[in-house]
Amino acid sequence: MNEQELYPSLVEKLHKDFSLADNSLPVVNNLPLIREHLIKKVAELISRDYDRFLNNLYRIDVNEKKVSQILHSKDRTTIPEKLADLIIERQLLRVKTQMLYREGKF
Repeated sequence: MNEQELYPSLVEKLHKDFSLADNSLPVVNNLPLIREHLIKKVAELISRDYDRFLNNLYRIDVNEKKVSQILHSKDRTTIPEKLADLIIERQLLRVKTQMLYREGKF
């Protein structure tokens, strides 16, 4: 399974799980670009509706302990970046698992 093949599904999941407009994240095979856009969206979602954002994190099953550590870190400026990385990590795992099930490899 090629990482590049996962990115369109990753973006689709991010749009769905965070109720983002379809064009708010680029559907490209460039993870750093997807990450940059997600960081901006995370910062925006945190400032607009923090409780809903946290609910979305728990719903997609991002590690609660890691989220708590990030939210309570001393360096507040990197919170959106670290949360975006956790989200991407979890979503990629979900996408890979779904692809393996579809291919009958599970």
